[in-house]
Amino acid sequence: MKRMGMALLLVGLSGVSTIGYGETLSGLCMVSSAHNVVRDLDTADLLLHRTGCDNEEYHCGNSENSNIAWSRWSGVSPEALRQEGAVLTAEMKGEAGALRCSGTVHEGILAGKYEFTPNAEFVQKMAAMGFDEITTRKQEGFLTLDVTTGWVRQVKDAGVTELSTNKLMGLRALHVDPEYIRAMAAAGYPELRANKLTEMKAVGVTPEKAAEAKSLGFNPSEQELIQMSIFKIDRPFVERMRSKGLNDLTLAKLIKVKIFKLEE
Repeated sequence: MKRMGMALLLVGLSGVSTIGYGETLSGLCMVSSAHNVVRDLDTADLLLHRTGCDNEEYHCGNSENSNIAWSRWSGVSPEALRQEGAVLTAEMKGEAGALRCSGTVHEGILAGKYEFTPNAEFVQKMAAMGFDEITTRKQEGFLTLDVTTGWVRQVKDAGVTELSTNKLMGLRALHVDPEYIRAMAAAGYPELRANKLTEMKAVGVTPEKAAEAKSLGFNPSEQELIQMSIFKIDRPFVERMRSKGLNDLTLAKLIKVKIFKLEE
């Protein structure tokens, strides 16, 4: 309720947002300690709300949340957010640009106005690697996700295919790092398509799970690995089914057993 009340307060504030290519973005912001107990306690919640821009702009008026490590911020901290009425300017810098959220602390939340200043050199470096038409809005997303040209280069060098700026953001959001990419290739999945890597990481597919599947006598495709992870087709389940005399079960049949709860 506290965050909802502050969000309504922000929407009621006035703000101007400029969405032109390479120009500064501005709007409303909130920074607070992560309230979800599942989240990392060393992170902050960032809410950005763009207002007052061209109605034809797709992202105009949208509110977007990000969970960002405190170590990336200056000018704000969990301790500072406990100072009721404090006037703060939280700043986050990265290769894509810089974002500042200036406002007042109320009930543990810094609420005010933000401004994002893009870095033109970042766009030039990305274009040199084959990623064109990066809007300022997308640069802002690259900043919050901590997408750097060095990381992009590592992903490309690891052999990931079918890359785009949106797919880069998906990979970074799910922490698909070069180590994971190389480990999946070593586990027998060298195609390394960006979408499939994102799907696998999102449902918890790991090189260890791939190795376990093969040790059980299966040779799963990428899609079958995803289904195995979703439906928890693991060693205890397979061995339980085999202990019932079902030794000729294929992965497709095991997945159906799970879907229709036939083991019960």
